[in-house]
Amino acid sequence: MFRPGLPRVIGLVYLWTCVKIFTESAEGITPRGPSEEERLLGLLFDGYNPSARPVLNSSHTVDVRMQFSLLQVQELNLRNQVLSTTGLLILEWHDERLRWDPTQLPPTEIVVESKKLWRPEFASINGADGIYGDYGQFRAIVTNMGKVHWEPGGVFKTVCEIDITYYPFDEQKCRLVFGAWSYHTTKMNLTNMEDVVNMDSFEENGEWEIHTTEVIREEFAFECCPLERFANVQFVLYMKRRYTFYIMNVILPSLMTSVLLLSIFFCTPAQKVQIGVVVLLSFRIFLLNVTDSIPKTSDHIPLLGIYLTCTMAITTLSMVLTVFILNLHHITDRPVPKWLRRLVLVYLARLLCMCQYQPPSSSSAFDSDDEMDNNSKYRVTPNSLGQAIGSQIGILASLNGTLGNGSPAQTNNRAKKSTATRSNSHGGGGNNVFVNPHGVHYSSGFSYADDAPREKVDVKRLEEEWGREWRHLAEVVDRLFFWLFLSAIVITTLLLFHPLTKAYFSLLGDETILRGQTREASARTIASTTSDTSESITMPSKT
Repeated sequence: MFRPGLPRVIGLVYLWTCVKIFTESAEGITPRGPSEEERLLGLLFDGYNPSARPVLNSSHTVDVRMQFSLLQVQELNLRNQVLSTTGLLILEWHDERLRWDPTQLPPTEIVVESKKLWRPEFASINGADGIYGDYGQFRAIVTNMGKVHWEPGGVFKTVCEIDITYYPFDEQKCRLVFGAWSYHTTKMNLTNMEDVVNMDSFEENGEWEIHTTEVIREEFAFECCPLERFANVQFVLYMKRRYTFYIMNVILPSLMTSVLLLSIFFCTPAQKVQIGVVVLLSFRIFLLNVTDSIPKTSDHIPLLGIYLTCTMAITTLSMVLTVFILNLHHITDRPVPKWLRRLVLVYLARLLCMCQYQPPSSSSAFDSDDEMDNNSKYRVTPNSLGQAIGSQIGILASLNGTLGNGSPAQTNNRAKKSTATRSNSHGGGGNNVFVNPHGVHYSSGFSYADDAPREKVDVKRLEEEWGREWRHLAEVVDRLFFWLFLSAIVITTLLLFHPLTKAYFSLLGDETILRGQTREASARTIASTTSDTSESITMPSKT
C-alpha cells in the first residue's frame, strides 16, 4: 500500500546527501578577499580618467623624457628614400594621481595596461607610412612615486634624404623625428634622456654600418601662433655603406675589363679589331648586370656610374683609335712627312723609350728624297725640262692644228715625223720621249728606256721603305695611346676610391691630433711635477 508521506522522506534524504557531498568537497578551501595588487589597482584607478593630464594643478607642465633603442636596420630604400628600422621608444613621466604608500600597500611597482593610463602624445613627424602607431598592447610600469615607464616599439618607416654621390663609398644621415602633435610645451614638454641612441641590443646589418649617433631636441612655432611652441626629438643615425660586396662584384670586374682593353695596343693589326669588339661587347654585358645594383635616381649622379661611363667611353675611343692605327699600318704610296717623322719617330720614340724606330740622321734615303722634293722647284732636271718643253710644244701644235688648214690628224702626223727626225739627229735611242695629251710625242734629249726595270725596282724599294716607316710610326703612336689609356684608367680608378682616401686621411689627422693632445697633456704634467719638485728642493729648512 502506498503511503502518502513517502515522497517527502525520499526528498529529504536526497537533499541531505547533496549537502553532505558539497561540504566534503569544500573542505580545505578558505574564502579569500581581494589581493594586494587588486586592492592597489582598485584604489589607484577608482575615478581615474586617462584623457586628463597627469597633474593635479592644470597650470603645471608634464615633462616627458624620451629615448630610442635601436634594434635593427632593416632596409634603406634608395629609390623611395625610406629607412626601415626596428626599435623601442623609451618614455618616462610622472603621474601625480598614481602615488601610494608602500607601507600600507606593499607593492612598490605595478605593471598596468597602457590603455588605462594617460599616455604622452607622440607622432612620427617624418613617417613614411603613417604618423601615429597602435601601441596599446605594450604595458607600462608604475612605481609608488608615480613614475611611469613605458616602452612601445615596432617597425618605424621614416623618410631619409639620400645622397649617393660617392656610391658605393657613401655615408648617409637619416633622422627619426618624434614630437607632440597637439600639446605645446606649456602642456607637455618633450625632452631627451641621453645625447646618443641606445644600441645595447643592436644587431649588425650586412649592408650598413652605424658610424655614430646623436639626439637633438628642437622647438618650433607656427607663423599663426608664435607663442605656442612645440617640441620634437630627433634621433640621428650616421650610416656608412659596407663596400666589400661592390668592390668584389662591380669594381674589380670593371678593372679587369679595362686591363683587357689595354692588350689591344700590343696585338697585331689583324687582331686589334677582333679583340676590341670582344672587349666592347663583354663590357656592355657587364654593364647590363651592374645596372640593377646602381641606385635609380636623378637627384645625384653616383660616382660608380660616372666611373663605368668613363670606362665605356675609353673602350669606345680605343676602337676608333685602333681603326686609325690600322690605316697608318697600310700606307705605302707616299713617304712620311718630314715634320711628322721628326715629331713621332724622333721625339716621341725617344720619350717612349723606342729608340730603335728612330731614322738615321745623315744617310737616310728619305731625307734626300725630302730635300729633292723641297729643292725640286729650284732645280731643273732632264726629265722635268723635257716634260716642260713637250707640254708647251703640244699646246702650240694643238693650236696650230686647230687654226691651220690641215686637220688635227695631219698635224699630229707632221709632229710625229719631226719628232722622229729630231730623235734620230741626237743619236738614236738616247732620247727620252714624252707624249702630250693630244697624242704628239716629244723628246727631252735624254733616254731611260734601258733603265725602266731598274726604275721599277727602285719604286718598289721606295714603297717598301715608306711602308716600313709608316708601320714604325703606327707602332710608336700605338705605344703612346697605350700610356694615355693606362693613365686615364688609373686616374678614373683613383677618383673612384677618393672617398676612401679622404676618410683615411681624416682619420689619420684625428689620430695625429689626439696624439698631439696626449703629448701636450703629458708635457704639462711633467712640467708641473718638475716645478713642484724644484719648489720643494729650494724651500729653506727651519732652524
